[in-house]
Amino acid sequence: MKRSVFNLLSFSILLLFASCSTDTQEVENATEQKEMSIIGRWVLIKSEDSDSRKTDHQNQPSDVILNIQKNGFFIVYDTLVDPKWRKKGLPLIQERTSGQWKLQDSLLTMMHEDKDTSFAEDFKVIRCDGNELVTERSNKKKTVYRTYGKK
Repeated sequence: MKRSVFNLLSFSILLLFASCSTDTQEVENATEQKEMSIIGRWVLIKSEDSDSRKTDHQNQPSDVILNIQKNGFFIVYDTLVDPKWRKKGLPLIQERTSGQWKLQDSLLTMMHEDKDTSFAEDFKVIRCDGNELVTERSNKKKTVYRTYGKK
């Protein structure tokens, strides 16, 4: 009798540990999948602020590109797409900012690195699938939504 109670208790503890590790693995896999879906080159399509001011970034002489790399670095740059501007001999790519990124749940933190300074910028990822990335950035005065398309 003592042996069967001991076996039942051991089995229950083993089952408890197995279910806890499965939950942890599921959370890690979900976070990893979210990070994998945010990685890549994104072109800024539109932006809108809380004052209902909308800006269409398509059909411009240059595209704003957000390149989020798997190694934890990012770069934001302009690239000329208008053939008339390309003929003028200007550099095709102009860097805006770069640094390191971190994604925790739906909070995307971008640590911008400049020559002498660095600063953090936090975004809430509203939606991220294979083709579209929508972010929200809020400060005391307004909220800005940016929509990116996969490049």
